[in-house]
Amino acid sequence: MTELLPAPPGETHAGPPTDEGAWRSAWTAALQSVELDVDAAEELIAKMHGGTEDPPAPVPAADWVDPSALGPMPVEFGDRARMLLQRQADVSQRLAEAMWQARSQRRGLSKFDAAEKRPVFVDRAL
Repeated sequence: MTELLPAPPGETHAGPPTDEGAWRSAWTAALQSVELDVDAAEELIAKMHGGTEDPPAPVPAADWVDPSALGPMPVEFGDRARMLLQRQADVSQRLAEAMWQARSQRRGLSKFDAAEKRPVFVDRAL
C-alpha cells in the first residue's frame, strides 16, 4: 500500500505525480482507507444494535492524511467517491442517533439510581 504524506507547509501541489500509475494507486489507497473507516463504523453500529452484552472492541484509529497532496482525483473515481461520501453521511447520522438514544436512556436510568432515600408509606383507612 502506498503511504500518503501531506505536502510540507507552504508548499502547494500543482497536480498529480508524473507517474500516472503511482497517482492512481495513491488515490485508490486513499479511498480504500476511507472505506475501511466507514466499514468499521458500520460494524460498530451493527454490534451496538446486535443485542450482545459485550461492548465492541475499540477500533485502532490511524492518523488521517488529507489526500489534497495527491492532486486532483481521477475522473473515473468520482462515482466511487460520491457513494463513499453518502455512506459517510449515513453512518454519521446513525451514530448521532445512537448517541442521542444512549444519552436519553442514561438520563432515564439515572433517575432510578438517584432514589437512595428510603420509601415512605402512609397507611390510612379509606
